Amino acid sequence: MSNIGKVIGAAGGWLLARFEGAFAGFILGGIVDEFIGSPNQANTRTSFNNDPFSSAPAGDFNYSLLALSAAVMKSDGQTTRSELEYVKEFFLRQFGVEKTKENLLLLRDLLKNNVSLESICAPVRQNMNYNGKLQLLHYLFGIANADKRLSSEEQTILNRIAILLGISPMDFRSIAAMFAPASNDATYEMLGVKPDASEEDIKKAYRQMALKYHPDRVSHLGEDVRKSAEEKFKKIQSAYDDIKKMRGFS
Repeated sequence: MSNIGKVIGAAGGWLLARFEGAFAGFILGGIVDEFIGSPNQANTRTSFNNDPFSSAPAGDFNYSLLALSAAVMKSDGQTTRSELEYVKEFFLRQFGVEKTKENLLLLRDLLKNNVSLESICAPVRQNMNYNGKLQLLHYLFGIANADKRLSSEEQTILNRIAILLGISPMDFRSIAAMFAPASNDATYEMLGVKPDASEEDIKKAYRQMALKYHPDRVSHLGEDVRKSAEEKFKKIQSAYDDIKKMRGFS
């Protein structure tokens, strides 16, 4: 199994320990250096030609993943320590210490510069299957939510990325609902239906979502990926159970 497959597949499952405080503006050099330590200034661009989510020739998905991470992190005009910690721990689990140092160096450069979302998303849209795109979007939501709030600017950039990746509005709203404060509306959104949906439509939506997020669909990618999918599957199941109780059907 390739590393990028594990990264994309396990994105949604790791809501890591968060730290208080935010750093206004882009005081990136000192903050990122603190996380890096004494990095080796190696070339960070890695081609993942064995990515299980890709059916195309070698593509630089490591760079794409970091560029999209940077776009979300700086979308609201500030980069927080909790966001950096989220990304750092995410890469540590997949690539180890040395590769993570290299990735954080590249992330620092990407945070200082503007990168075209269209140019980043186009190859990802072409080369990654739909389930992988959903996992990627879930990871990006995790970054935005690392400081326990989703700003309007972050929601806007996430929606734009979803559109550029070809993710349906319904699936975007479903993933967004997983990070929203608990409410009846968020519960329905998680299943991709409106509160006035019929019982038949709710059951149909649940079956579709359960199939989309069932752990068996990604079990071949390893235990970490399966556990991540299982967490999202449980959220879908819990939303459905809550709606059944509210509506009084079985």
